[in-house]
Amino acid sequence: MRTLVALTLCLYTFSSLHAQTPAVGDQRRVIPATRIDSTGSRNSSFAIGLTRDQGITFRNEARAPDPLRISARVQPEPQHVGKTGDIFALVVLGGAVQMLTSDGQLIPWNGTLAGLRPVRDDVTLQATMNLDLFSGVVGSAGTFPFYLGYRENSSGDFNYTATPEPLLITNDKTPTQTVACPAFGGRTVNVGYTSATGVFTHAPFRSQDLAIITNGEETNDARFSYPWIKKQGERIDIYAPADGVLVRLRHKAENLPIFPSDDFDLFFLVACDPARPGNSDVMVRFNHITDPRPDIKAAYAFGALGAPVFTPAFEEREDRQVPLVNIAVKAGDYLGSTSGTPTARNFDFQIGIGDASVCPYSALNEPHRSQLLAMLGPQSATPAGPSVPGYACRGYGARP
Repeated sequence: MRTLVALTLCLYTFSSLHAQTPAVGDQRRVIPATRIDSTGSRNSSFAIGLTRDQGITFRNEARAPDPLRISARVQPEPQHVGKTGDIFALVVLGGAVQMLTSDGQLIPWNGTLAGLRPVRDDVTLQATMNLDLFSGVVGSAGTFPFYLGYRENSSGDFNYTATPEPLLITNDKTPTQTVACPAFGGRTVNVGYTSATGVFTHAPFRSQDLAIITNGEETNDARFSYPWIKKQGERIDIYAPADGVLVRLRHKAENLPIFPSDDFDLFFLVACDPARPGNSDVMVRFNHITDPRPDIKAAYAFGALGAPVFTPAFEEREDRQVPLVNIAVKAGDYLGSTSGTPTARNFDFQIGIGDASVCPYSALNEPHRSQLLAMLGPQSATPAGPSVPGYACRGYGARP
C-alpha cells in the first residue's frame, strides 16, 4: 500500500478525463448510483477497474509488478449531461479513507460533504466519462477499496457509490526473465517462462458458464477437452490462463454445408526452453472463438478468407495463419467470447507440453484446477450434464 500512496502523489501528471465507448473486454461491474437527495432521477452509474493493455481490456485484478492504469467510468443522470460538475474519487488505505485531489495529492477525508475535495473540478458532464486515476506499478499486494461520486454544481445533486469497489493486487507469479523462442511462421517471440510449472494461475473460462466438460478421447479428438456451454446460444467469456504470446491465428470462415460457422482458433506460446528447442514448448489453444477481442481479430490479415479452405478440397493454408502482430497477453486477460459450434454448442481447449497434449485442467493452479476438474463427465451426459464428481481427466497425450 505504501507504494500506491507514493505513486498516487504523481496522479496529476497521469490523470485525464475523456468520453469513451466501453471496451469490448470491459469486465468492470456497473455500480448503480445512490443520490443524497431522495427526489429526482437516479439513472446514473459508476464503474472502476484497471487495464494492463492500454484500455483494450478492463478488470478488477492485477499483479503487484504489472504496469497498469486505474480508470473510473462515470455516467451521470441524463438531466445533468452538458452541465458543470465535480468528480470525486476516494480510496481506503490502512483503514482510513483518502481523497484523490486534482493537484495529485492523497489526503484524509473527515467524513463530511463540506470536507470533500474533487479529483476533477468544474468539468462538463458527458453521457459517459472515463477518468484515469493512476498510472504506474502498484508494487505491493493488497485490496484497495474505491468510492466514486459526482456533484452537479447548479443543483447540488450528489450521486455516489454507497459501497466501495475493491481492486485486488496479488502476489501471483510473474515472469522474471525473457526467453527468445522460435514461433509459427518463422518468427521469434519473447516469453517469460521455460516450463509449465506453476504458470497457469487463472481459469480460461468460468465453471458456472458450463454444463459439463468432456474428454476429447470420448468426444471427438484426443488433443482437446470439450467445454459445453450451459445456456446454449449465449456467449461466454474466454481468458488467458497464463502469460503468453499469440503465435498463430486460424480463421475458419463459414462454408456451407461443410462448415456452418465462422470463428477463430487462437494459439498462444507460454514457455520454451532454449536448451531443448521444440521439446518443451508450452502451448495454449482455443478453437471456435466466435468473437476474439478486437486487437486479436485485427491481427488476422486475410479478412473474410478462411484458413483452412474447405472447398473444393480441404487445404490447411498455413500461410494465412501467421498473425500480423504477435500479441502478448497476461494471465487473466480477456481474449474474447464464444457461443461454441452452431450444432453442439461446445468449443475446444488444449494445453500442449512438448510433443503431447495434457489434461489441461490438471495444469492449472488451485482453485481453478479443482473447480474445472469437477465439471468433467461422460459424453452420454452432454450437452446439459450433470458432471460426475471424480470423473477422470483421461485420454490425452496426442500431438498438439
